[in-house]
Amino acid sequence: MNFPRLIRRLLPGTGALVLLAFGFSVAQTVDDRQPGVRMKIEKLALFKNGLGFVISGGELPRDAQTVRIGQLPVPTLGTFWVGYPKDVKVQNLVTSMEDLETEDPVESIGQLVQLNAGRKVVLHMSDRDIEGTVLAGTVPKENRRAPSPYFMSPRNPGYPYPAAGAVGNVLMIKTEKGIVALSPGSIIRAEFGDSEPVSIIRHKQKCPVIWMNLERQASGEKITVSYLARGVTWVPGYLIDLSDPKTARFSAHAVVINEMVDLNDVKLQLVTGFPNIKFSGILNPVAKSQSLAEFLQALTGSGGGGGSADYRMMQQAVMVNSPSVFDMEASAVAPGYSTAAQGEAAEDLYFYPAKNITLKKDETAWLPLFTAEMPYKHIYTWKIRDFVDNEDHYRAERESQNPKPGEEIWHSCRLTNTLNMPLTTAAAQFITNDELTGQDVCYYTAPKAETTIRINKALNLVAEQAETEVDRKRDASVIHGYHYDLVKVQGELRIRNRLAKQVSVEVTKELSGEVLEKGPNSTDTKTAEGLKKVNPKHILTWSIELKPDEDRKISYTYQVYIRD
Repeated sequence: MNFPRLIRRLLPGTGALVLLAFGFSVAQTVDDRQPGVRMKIEKLALFKNGLGFVISGGELPRDAQTVRIGQLPVPTLGTFWVGYPKDVKVQNLVTSMEDLETEDPVESIGQLVQLNAGRKVVLHMSDRDIEGTVLAGTVPKENRRAPSPYFMSPRNPGYPYPAAGAVGNVLMIKTEKGIVALSPGSIIRAEFGDSEPVSIIRHKQKCPVIWMNLERQASGEKITVSYLARGVTWVPGYLIDLSDPKTARFSAHAVVINEMVDLNDVKLQLVTGFPNIKFSGILNPVAKSQSLAEFLQALTGSGGGGGSADYRMMQQAVMVNSPSVFDMEASAVAPGYSTAAQGEAAEDLYFYPAKNITLKKDETAWLPLFTAEMPYKHIYTWKIRDFVDNEDHYRAERESQNPKPGEEIWHSCRLTNTLNMPLTTAAAQFITNDELTGQDVCYYTAPKAETTIRINKALNLVAEQAETEVDRKRDASVIHGYHYDLVKVQGELRIRNRLAKQVSVEVTKELSGEVLEKGPNSTDTKTAEGLKKVNPKHILTWSIELKPDEDRKISYTYQVYIRD
């Protein structure tokens, strides 16, 4: 049971100290007798997969030859580097396991009483009061918190980590009538009349500590430590206001999640792109956060980064540099952030500079980034799949294992990225006149390129499609030992506009074989997917304008080899 704070109060006329409820925190104490360098995180570049590239700086103490760097976030393999000027002669860095005394506050009255063995106490229960001396030997020996997976915190491999507020099941009090055994949880109030009770649990643990050994004494030079570490990430989000019929108001924000370490006035960069980080999932041995056997197992097994989960979260590129300035009045919902800052490109990655950030461990920050104007148009999209499968069998929609309930037409927004840097993959929310109209994914979009984002289903556009076999040549060919028929197929698409306005519709049909007829206002694109297949792959696209209540038919014909 957790309590809000510790309350100390003297009973009137008795001088007795009453403890009611508590739950404060006491920081760990570290042996600082050796000279140390205080490393401060100065710059943090955030990836979208839980990794952050950290650059820390500190000043070496004068006249010191062995310098304590202390604990840092756990770096990943191959990314820990120390930078220093030429006049500093570094011999090596050594990480050793050292005794660290930690302090935990008591978190219940029962635990407090157990901690003060040998003290006289008056315990108030729900049905009676007990006065006597607390007997020793009832405090749990192990009362340590589990180590952070992201920081070089105290750790004792092989030991369990019960909650810091753990207590024994039995409390024994020696009274004038004998020894009373009771449950610690049954105590309502405890009175210590002689002096203030001990309320801090102290114990020693092993903690990894980094030391720097120099060839000669330091003179106050600055050193930097850089590394890639887990425990911090950012998540982008977009808000697209379509209140204007031609120009979208495009706003971006970032959510920064920090479970690594406290950040104090840190220069923040948001990274986009597709970085190749081979060993992102393997911990660097310099942190001593695992045994040799565990490290070798991770190195030879599947511990390396670059898994599909990592890459899905990193589909990419961030918001960006826009020369335009917004002069349109903001609505009550659509924000009007500043224009995008000047980003930096390094190789194939982009770095978007956010403001300096102060964020404690286990805190999350929401950061506004920019607002920009982007031209757009409403478009309705109807996509029809190929009915010929990978084994060259014809399977109509009604014959598939999971037939669709009906044709789907999506009301979408086709947006042009006017920024000088890409848009990263992110959730995109749409509003019109301060009303929420939909949400979908905006995928990576290069500068000056178009992207199509779905808003919602177009229920007032009704579509039907059908394909009919009009001719078949039996055993037209034998390919790789399989017998194929050559089938001529005629397709018909029908779409009706029940909206009270004219709409632009884009229809795409995937098919296998050779296109014979495709009708007007259409394009035929051959895809590389069918290069090594019996039937080439095509995407037919029709762009049409539908007036209110107009009914339009589209016909196409193709021939395809179908396996018996």
